[in-house]
Amino acid sequence: MMRDLIPTPIDAASTIDVDLLVLAAGFEDRANALVTRANFKPDTHVVLVVFDNGIESNSRTNADYERVVAQRFSANLVHKVVLSQNEVVRFKANIRSIFGSLPDSVARIGIDVSGMPAYAIFAVLNEARAARPYHDQLILYTSASEYTPSREEYHQLVAKQGAEIEYIPKSMALEMDRNLIYDPFAGYRSGDRSSCLALFAGYELHRSTGVIDAVNPTVLLLVYGQPAGENLEWRLDLSRRLHHKFETTRRCATEKCSTQSIVENVELLERYYDYIIDDYDLTIAPICSKMQTIATYIFWEKYPEVQVTFPLPIGYDPARRPRGIASTYAVKLPGRLAFGGGAA
Repeated sequence: MMRDLIPTPIDAASTIDVDLLVLAAGFEDRANALVTRANFKPDTHVVLVVFDNGIESNSRTNADYERVVAQRFSANLVHKVVLSQNEVVRFKANIRSIFGSLPDSVARIGIDVSGMPAYAIFAVLNEARAARPYHDQLILYTSASEYTPSREEYHQLVAKQGAEIEYIPKSMALEMDRNLIYDPFAGYRSGDRSSCLALFAGYELHRSTGVIDAVNPTVLLLVYGQPAGENLEWRLDLSRRLHHKFETTRRCATEKCSTQSIVENVELLERYYDYIIDDYDLTIAPICSKMQTIATYIFWEKYPEVQVTFPLPIGYDPARRPRGIASTYAVKLPGRLAFGGGAA
């Protein structure tokens, strides 16, 4: 069953056969690829996640999404929910209320994670799989054609700083605010065992530093993302240079894992789980790719005693967002009971 969790490229203008589509009003070009291009059944419900984040252009972005949704879907089938990272519990409860209000015939849920932060992906998945435990969910994702930092910025950083990059490249996420841990992802803490933090290391060093400082793990596992596609090895190298200091100052293990393969990431986490769980409490911070976030969710669903934490920035700079629209992928996630349940 796990081997079936392979993201498959699809045409963004294809027909998406779902009863309910959940999408978020993200700033990135890729976040609206499906809702503007794909075809849906006339009776498809939509949950539109709009952000309350204090960004000046946010209201305009939300309005643009609401207009597109209004043009493409029946007004009585559109459900809007507001997401503020300071009120995640309320957001999760509102999602639960919407799912609970829908008729049983609305069974096949599609979740476009392209514009969702990791903690929102967890919240939506958790509620969707609790509401429809016997039905598959369709995970949809569109990649960007240009990410930050750029290749040019990478070469400049290497030329100036060498093997260990201490200067943090600018990113869409601003400086660190706090680590979010919320039910049901708080896991089980023994109180007398050592801790292991599995960090999916991306390119936002301030968030990595924040979660490492907060957890202060006995053992640190750095999982570096192997990007999909040609000529992207430099991104793996950049992530390694950014996090190199942790390899030398902490008891640390390192692994390289695909940013796209859900199966590979779940298997990596399971391998370490089997090795350490008798002696360590395990915490995971998924701050690299969307598919690694999905993999972390699947792993948590099998092992809900594991804690998942989300290092949050104080805000976002839309000027530094990934740009363009590249490939769109779909992966069918078997119903919750297929993976042994997990807390709801």
